[in-house]
Amino acid sequence: MLNEFENYLKLNVNSSKTVEIYLERLNYFFKSYSVFNEENINKHLTNIIDQKRSSSTFNLTIAAFKRYASFLCVNIKFPKSRKVGKTLKTTLTRDEIENEILPYFDDMFKDGEKRRLLVRFMLLTMLRISEVTSLKKENVDFNNNQIKVFNGKGGKNRVVFLNKCLIDDLKKEFSKSNGESLFNITNNYIRYIFHQINTMINYKKVITPHTLRHAGAKYFYERTKDLIALQNILGHESVATTEQYLNYSTEEIQKIYNSVKYVKGVRK
Repeated sequence: MLNEFENYLKLNVNSSKTVEIYLERLNYFFKSYSVFNEENINKHLTNIIDQKRSSSTFNLTIAAFKRYASFLCVNIKFPKSRKVGKTLKTTLTRDEIENEILPYFDDMFKDGEKRRLLVRFMLLTMLRISEVTSLKKENVDFNNNQIKVFNGKGGKNRVVFLNKCLIDDLKKEFSKSNGESLFNITNNYIRYIFHQINTMINYKKVITPHTLRHAGAKYFYERTKDLIALQNILGHESVATTEQYLNYSTEEIQKIYNSVKYVKGVRK
């Protein structure tokens, strides 16, 4: 049955990552239960709570189960998504964006594929919201995987770069977009996406367009340790401003600390 469900997802869900996550949630369920019904679903969700799994795991499991119920054409009453106290001090990782936020887009938006591309584009180029909406097709150089940004903050011009994972989807959007604009969107369009994320997903963090800029900066720096290159990509006048983008939360510091291996000395 899950093979048929996988085919159903591939036909109705644009994101391969969403398909992967939904199947993972269903496989995990069927390891403990043979019948997909309301009683077993509630037991499974209760176990997730008892195991102190994240609210994102709980909510994504419900999303996967709703899709499966729709596939089976069965009527099941699901509990509400779990709300989590949000913090304004937002530090976001690439994995959180890919695994806990973007999989919702097909259920939230009719054009989930375009909006998912937009979020990835903002994450990896680290462009400001106004710089994204003002981009023109002529600013994109696919031969060199570059984008020319004119009149950024402070009237500065700069070059940012396109990650290879963006190229194919961006070319597709490039061909569909009418007129001179690359995405043909407004600032309000982007703000609406993030309003939906914060209200419908009930994510554990408040997410804004600028969150992606910070997340992209940290992702780049953690892999390159090149502060000057990052300063140029972000278009900052001062490197001190760039350093502010690299602040870590207590949880992130603890994770880094725990990754450091310590071996006790042995007396001979």
